[in-house]
Amino acid sequence: AWPAALAAARRLAAHPEAYAGILCTVDLAAEPLDVYHSLLELAPPRLDLLLPHANWGNPPPGLDGGPPGRHRPGATPYGDWLVTVFDAWWDAGRLRTRVRLFQEIVALLLGAPSRAEAVGLSPVAAVVVETDGAIEQVDSLRSAYRGAAETGLDVFRHSFDTVLRHPGIAARQSGERALGEECRACPVGRVCGGGNYVHRYAPGSGFGHASVYCADLERLIRHVAHRLEGTVRIAT
Repeated sequence: AWPAALAAARRLAAHPEAYAGILCTVDLAAEPLDVYHSLLELAPPRLDLLLPHANWGNPPPGLDGGPPGRHRPGATPYGDWLVTVFDAWWDAGRLRTRVRLFQEIVALLLGAPSRAEAVGLSPVAAVVVETDGAIEQVDSLRSAYRGAAETGLDVFRHSFDTVLRHPGIAARQSGERALGEECRACPVGRVCGGGNYVHRYAPGSGFGHASVYCADLERLIRHVAHRLEGTVRIAT
């Protein structure tokens, strides 16, 4: 599969007007710098490093789910992986590609709003219209449980204003109020934003928790903040 993907990316690189970037899911079995440098060879204008979809009931490889919550101390294999790539990106001396997760965290630390659902408190700005006209929440919710993305609404009978009032959508429009108590009290909570909404799910109690990647996100955010110190004034 990789040779075919490599060939396709190289063809795209020859047509920058059609080349938006590359999505890459973090794989702990792959050495982070090898992954990063191999992707740079494809000259992506933007790189999205994504945490595998997981939750407290179905934890990702390398992490134990346990009861939902902000666990300290704890292993941070995904945070460590991302920190390694961040340092290579930050220390490059020139911008070879935009890495959305890193840029979002830097922007949030400087007081700007987020533009991605992985971090920050900005309201969700997307729904999915299926080919049959059904309106659903973002596809990633399907990783939580069967039917999680369904709204029961469609474009034939419902307006998008009605969609905004759906409980699942409304819950993601409330910013800090939608976070659990431990996230609201967390010193990096406004930057982390509880993490990706999908990763907060726990069977039986829903999405009102910290991310299953809580410790990893805090590890990455604190590291980015440390690298920013002395360079710019960080928002508090």
